Amino acid sequence: MEELLLTNILVNPETFQEALDKASAGDRIQLQSGKYDRVYTISRRRGTSTNQITIEPAREIDPQECKIGQGISAEEFRPTSNRLAQKSLDIGYSFPGLYPWIDDACLRIFRCEHVTVKGLHFCQSWPTHIFVEASRDIVIQDCHFEDATFCIGASGSVTRDITVEHCTWTQDTVPHRIWQQIPWYRIHGGAVDLTGDYRLFDGDFFRSNEISGGVTIRHCEIKAAFNAIHGYNTSLQAPLNRDFNIYHNRFEQIRDNVFEPEDGASNWWFHHNDLIDVHKWFSIECVTRGSMFIFSNTGTFHTQQGSNPFPGDIDENNGGAVFKALKKATDARGPFDSLNVFHNSFITRSAYIKKGLLPGLKHMNNAVSYVSAASDTARTKGFFGDVTKPEYRKRFTSSWEKWNIKFDGDVIGFPAFAEELEQPRYPLGNDVIDDDPLFIGQGNSVGDFELSVHSPARNASIPMDIQLPSGIWSSDGEDNVGALQGPPGSPTSNRFQGPKFESTLGKLKYETYLGT
Repeated sequence: MEELLLTNILVNPETFQEALDKASAGDRIQLQSGKYDRVYTISRRRGTSTNQITIEPAREIDPQECKIGQGISAEEFRPTSNRLAQKSLDIGYSFPGLYPWIDDACLRIFRCEHVTVKGLHFCQSWPTHIFVEASRDIVIQDCHFEDATFCIGASGSVTRDITVEHCTWTQDTVPHRIWQQIPWYRIHGGAVDLTGDYRLFDGDFFRSNEISGGVTIRHCEIKAAFNAIHGYNTSLQAPLNRDFNIYHNRFEQIRDNVFEPEDGASNWWFHHNDLIDVHKWFSIECVTRGSMFIFSNTGTFHTQQGSNPFPGDIDENNGGAVFKALKKATDARGPFDSLNVFHNSFITRSAYIKKGLLPGLKHMNNAVSYVSAASDTARTKGFFGDVTKPEYRKRFTSSWEKWNIKFDGDVIGFPAFAEELEQPRYPLGNDVIDDDPLFIGQGNSVGDFELSVHSPARNASIPMDIQLPSGIWSSDGEDNVGALQGPPGSPTSNRFQGPKFESTLGKLKYETYLGT
């Protein structure tokens, strides 16, 4: 057994970088009070599984006394962010944004192993708080984040095994502004307005590019942000962008997407999470995709996005949807494994899937209720898109046999649900129930998703056989449809357990290249 070696190293803003340069296994670099407003880099340092390198506040001080950040406010950085977004187009990027500068972080972790960042407070870091490159076994724990375009960025094909836990991030510290006041296009539109835009918010809680994977995000709270979890694999290499396990998190006022695997991805899990006020919940526009698992989540709306834009402006992106799908069949390169969506409890006031296709979608035993917004006008958006335009491009595909799509065992309380699906004919399973699941509340708390005594979703689930990486996971049925289980009045934490996460990366016997 490896000997436990712990060395406490007290640092201040002047000595912090020197300690990072010399860090070795077992070192606990502890920040004393001070203004940590520089760029700090830990490079080519290696801890071990027993003796990690830890970066944390000194034990006798409040983390607020050793904040990490440049001290630049959002309003001060906003003009710069708009100029950088325009510059991204000038240097050849197809879409404006701060993406080329994601590695410009206050804390950079480069070619390292077994490093833990713990209990720190990051604020006013632009564009990025923490950036991880060519590293593995990195833990970011109990940290509090405010501001920034990107909270945590990661890059490099050897980057893997990153855990983010018990962290909080509020991207926009002005209450309700990013959700209701800043028009969507001013953050993520195709053309840049140097004076009117807010490109500083076009980012993510966790954004990765071409990493191996093995990402765990759990017990975190992300609020007032544009996106949450975003992983790219533009090269479409099969070993990349896999094994994301996202669970027991709370996402609130997310102006774009929470769950967004891009290009090619495999073995992404999203379970036991709560979503409140999210524009597009699950954006899955992958052109090729391995298996994914979305289960035991709750989702609802309290307020409407874009409902109170700044004077003289308008926000047309205020509808949203639960799923954002691949837009065109010609984009689907394949292959596609199953997208397993089961035992979720959702309250929506938008179309469920507006248009496009989700190859391999297995949608089973979900409880879905529709509640109209106070500002709703006459509805033309049905469960699968615009009911006045049944052609493929305006609605979710009806070619379910071709794309291996299945809806069964669901209880769906959506206006005119069955009638809307008659033209074109969607082949719903025999056990889909066209009725409201009768949640006891509107989702103000998790307990509101408990089913009423007379709910048609009680003990109504159908059996399931779901392919996992190592074999078949089965459920016998007769559970409650939706996320919450048990009889009326049962503990609200009693969610459908579901399968246990399985890795496909394996424990590789290699060491990250550290250089000389």
